[in-house]
Amino acid sequence: MTSKMSAHKKTLLSSYIPNPKERKNIVFSLIITVFLLLIALFLISINQHQLMMQEYKHYKGFLKQFGSISRIVYFVVLSIYPVFLLLKWKRLKTIEWGKYQLKSFIQFLGKLMRKWHVPLAIVSTGIALLHGYLAIIRGFKWDFTNISGIFAIIILFFLLLMGLKRFKRKDKNWHFKLAITFLVLFMLHASF
Repeated sequence: MTSKMSAHKKTLLSSYIPNPKERKNIVFSLIITVFLLLIALFLISINQHQLMMQEYKHYKGFLKQFGSISRIVYFVVLSIYPVFLLLKWKRLKTIEWGKYQLKSFIQFLGKLMRKWHVPLAIVSTGIALLHGYLAIIRGFKWDFTNISGIFAIIILFFLLLMGLKRFKRKDKNWHFKLAITFLVLFMLHASF
C-alpha cells in the first residue's frame, strides 16, 4: 500500500531532481519567473500602442536593457564552471591570504553558485524570452543579430533540457557543451 502511494506521489520533476529542497527552489523560481513574465506581457499589451509609436532608437534601447540584464545574470550562472574548475586545482589549498586559505573562500563561493545556478538561469531565461518577444513585436528583420538570437534561444531550450538530465549525471556532458555554444551565440548576438 505504501509503495503504491509513494509511486503516485512521485512527480515528473522529482524523477529528474531527487533533492526536495533543490526541487522546491527551482519550482519557486519557475513560478516567480512565469508570474513576472505574465505581468510584463500584460503591461506590454496595454502599452503596445505607445511602444510602437516610440522612435526606433529609443525602443531599441529599451529592448537592449532586457538583453543586458539577461546577459549579466547568465554570466553569473556560467561562472559556476570556472569556480568548480578552480576547486579541482590541487595547488589551491596552498594559497593563503593572511590567516585565510583561498580554497575555503572558493568552496563557499562554489556552494553559493551551486544553490543559485538553476534559479538564476530560469529567471534569466524569462528575461531573454521577454527580450525576444519585444524584438519580434516591433518588426522582425532577418539580419545577423536576430538570427543569432534565434539560434541562441534554440540552444538555450536544449541547454535547459540537458540541465534536467545533469542532476542525475546522465547528460554525457552535453549541458556543458551546450552552455559553451550558448555563450558563444549570445555573445555574437550581443556584439552585433
